[in-house]
Formats: sequence, C-alpha cells, structure tokens
Amino acid sequence: MACADQLSKAAVLGALEFGQSVAVLPPLLRLTLWRNTGIAFGLLSGASGVVGVAAALAAVWLVFWQRGQWHTSRLARWGTGMILGGAAGNLLDRARYGYVVDFLELPYWPIFNLADACIVVGGALLAASGLWATRR
Repeated sequence: MACADQLSKAAVLGALEFGQSVAVLPPLLRLTLWRNTGIAFGLLSGASGVVGVAAALAAVWLVFWQRGQWHTSRLARWGTGMILGGAAGNLLDRARYGYVVDFLELPYWPIFNLADACIVVGGALLAASGLWATRR
C-alpha cells in the first residue's frame, strides 16, 4: 500500500504543479496537487509535526493490539494492513516534505490520496470484522 501510494504521488508530482488541476473523468474525478499540513480532510492544518507523531503512535498501538488478537479474521488482518500501509505512506510524506501530498479530487469531497483511501477502507474492514465477530 505504501509503495503504491508513493509511486502515485511521484507520478503526480512529476506531472503537476501545486494548485494545478486536471480533469481525468469529468465531472467525477480531477487530479489536483495539494499540500496537506493537517490530518484527513485538512483538519488541524499547520500541525504537521504533532500529527506525524500521533499517527506514528497510533500505528505502533495498532500493531501491538493486532498481535494480541491471535484469533483475528482475515478481514481484520487485511484492514490492519491497509491502515498501516496508508499510515506509512503519509508518514513518509511528512518526514520527507513536512506535509502530505494529496491529489485525488471528487465532487463535494476534500482532496485526498491513495494512502487516505487505504486508511478509510482498512477502517471499514476492521469495523465489518468486529461486527461479524459479535454476530457469531
């Protein structure tokens, strides 16, 4: 996940200037290169250092929590992997640039990247796994 995220960001960084926007699938998808110094959806802008430390601590906690869940489902393991891969991709950006590179723009939605999508989908998989486990 982190590798695919970094490759996608490198491709967009090589093709666009910050603030530049290109329609890919009008009107559904645009590539708009953006610096995100906050967390998801631009919240806490300007707090990149604090956000980076918090994200790293959350990733470490998730690894240790998951290790204690020896009976965890495949769905939960996939979810955890997606969250950790997405977090790693965004942490690499913060370490390298001091911000996260965002570039995917959908109508009525903040600009995001592949790592963000992995984190959201991974969280949904973990939630689904938890719901499924409680129904058994």
